[in-house]
Amino acid sequence: MLRIYKKTVILIGNKSFIQLNLLSHLRKKFNVKMIKYNDISKSKIFNADFLINFSNSKSFYEKKYLKENDRNFKIANIIKNSKTIFFLLSSRLVYSQKLNLSEKSKLSPISMYGKNCLKSEKFCKYKLKKRLVILRLSNVFGYEDGKKKKPSLVSIILSGIKKKKIIFDNNYYLIKDFLPIKILCLYIEKLFLFDGKGIFNVGSGIPFPTKKFVNSIVDYKKIKIVVKKKKKFKDKNYCFNVKKIKKFTGVEIKKIELYKYFSKLKKEIKLND
Repeated sequence: MLRIYKKTVILIGNKSFIQLNLLSHLRKKFNVKMIKYNDISKSKIFNADFLINFSNSKSFYEKKYLKENDRNFKIANIIKNSKTIFFLLSSRLVYSQKLNLSEKSKLSPISMYGKNCLKSEKFCKYKLKKRLVILRLSNVFGYEDGKKKKPSLVSIILSGIKKKKIIFDNNYYLIKDFLPIKILCLYIEKLFLFDGKGIFNVGSGIPFPTKKFVNSIVDYKKIKIVVKKKKKFKDKNYCFNVKKIKKFTGVEIKKIELYKYFSKLKKEIKLND
């Protein structure tokens, strides 16, 4: 009887929200292994077909770029002479924010994290050349349980629900690109299967008001919403143009489906409240 070869995927990190969902999604079609960043070694990751890092130091989010704080770069150094394809998780914050952002849109980071992501992309590209796939993520959502070094919009909402009070800044009034975690997992699966290369904007491609998103998943009768505007606020409305990843993977999400994912999240929040 012939044995079916499953390609090996290594997910580096300590059980992050995206990491755990991707593990669950991929394990039927791939040989998936999870390794904590502090446990990585050349022998453990050198022969993987695909590798994704979910681990960042706190300094990478908050301080000026240093290679010693860039875990992506350290991993790229380990696998530079292997055949492993490294999927680097980057951010929409590398761009000058606007609607209909394409992979060719102006690169002008609006935060320290965005600047560090762009430098990490550059240095990893130098090391790995065509064996680097860059995924610039939009606002990925789903039910999250656990602390994060860099809180997401959903984790802020969930934390606020427990306190019966959610505090937002100016982001509350912006339009964003919200991507269900299931669609992100589908995108990555197809990129593995179809040999994705280069840079991909990874989002729903649907511009959606943050206020409306919050209204779709939060019971306003039970939760108080507080908006504290910041004077020096740089973020703007944004949404990805997802033609490239849609064409490559065949994955697409309609607005009506997005509402279904909002409803699902609302139910999960109620169950865990």
